[in-house]
Amino acid sequence: MKLILEHIWVAFILATIINALIAKLRAKDMIKNDPSLESGYNKLFWGMIIYTNIPWIIMGVGNLTGYTNYIFEYFHPRTLNLAVLAFHGSILILWLLSIYWVYFNHGAEMIERHPGFFRISGPTGSFDVTAKQVKLFLPLLLLGGVIVFAAMWLDAFPALEMKF
Repeated sequence: MKLILEHIWVAFILATIINALIAKLRAKDMIKNDPSLESGYNKLFWGMIIYTNIPWIIMGVGNLTGYTNYIFEYFHPRTLNLAVLAFHGSILILWLLSIYWVYFNHGAEMIERHPGFFRISGPTGSFDVTAKQVKLFLPLLLLGGVIVFAAMWLDAFPALEMKF
């Protein structure tokens, strides 16, 4: 159990890579139909691989250097632990970059022009997202993240002591 808790960041990195690979596989048929889309799909793929893994890499560095030991320490940023602050700061920066990209750099339109990369699944099946949906739901997703971060900063999560 200790090994899992110390290295859970590896599982998060693997999960984001698997998600990106699945999206890339879905894009193959679209690229076959319109080869001009390949560059855009590659940008989305590498963007997903690089940017979504930044917080997990910071978590890994924190754990490997001894600044932190377990994932639970990242729920308590008020301790002002350097690794935990870097983790939270990276997520805040990624949120700001996503707002800029979606609303001011035509990111939502890029997602719409590259169907299959991002999909929404529901009770009636899966479908590609439109630029309008991206612009509508991004604030809702960020609001959820802000609520969780506020709870962490207000110390609403119980402290857990790990003894192995």
